[in-house]
Amino acid sequence: METVIGLFAGGLGGGAAAGAGAAATGAAAAGAAATGAAAAGGISFATILQGGLGLLSAVTAINGANAQADSLELQAQDAAREQPLETLQGIARRASIKRDYMDAVGKQDAAYAASGTDLSFGTPSVARSEAFREADLALETDNGTQQTRQARLQEREANYLKMSRKARQGGIFDAISTIGGTALKIADRY
Repeated sequence: METVIGLFAGGLGGGAAAGAGAAATGAAAAGAAATGAAAAGGISFATILQGGLGLLSAVTAINGANAQADSLELQAQDAAREQPLETLQGIARRASIKRDYMDAVGKQDAAYAASGTDLSFGTPSVARSEAFREADLALETDNGTQQTRQARLQEREANYLKMSRKARQGGIFDAISTIGGTALKIADRY
């Protein structure tokens, strides 16, 4: 149709308009021929673009999952590093409890000795036994607290590692589903 219009315009003396119309007609025909050839080959620019974007989305899903998994693994490493620190803190707390016990017994012995009381029996002996019992209870309580804290740190480490594995698996699943969805959309075109 454009060719007919170009010829009609050329016949009325519009040589420049006819030339421009013929050039536009030629360009349009060349574009249509290229599109027709691509369509005949079974692939179009839109299909290539859609496939590329689908692949990019899949790679992005995997990279995001890997970043999340790396973060979770770092948190697991932090929890693992806190365990020896908790052991050292427990040792320091128990040493402090023992030191306090020895100071308390020493002060009691000094007070009873200053008053002239025999330290081997009676009230001084009962006071020493009571101080020992309290120190033993404090030591056992602190030991239990340390074990509980270490168990929680081990559990936290295991949970972070488990979440890391799930994040990586989720990223792979998202990538596969993205590629599959893109492939289905492309297949629907043809």
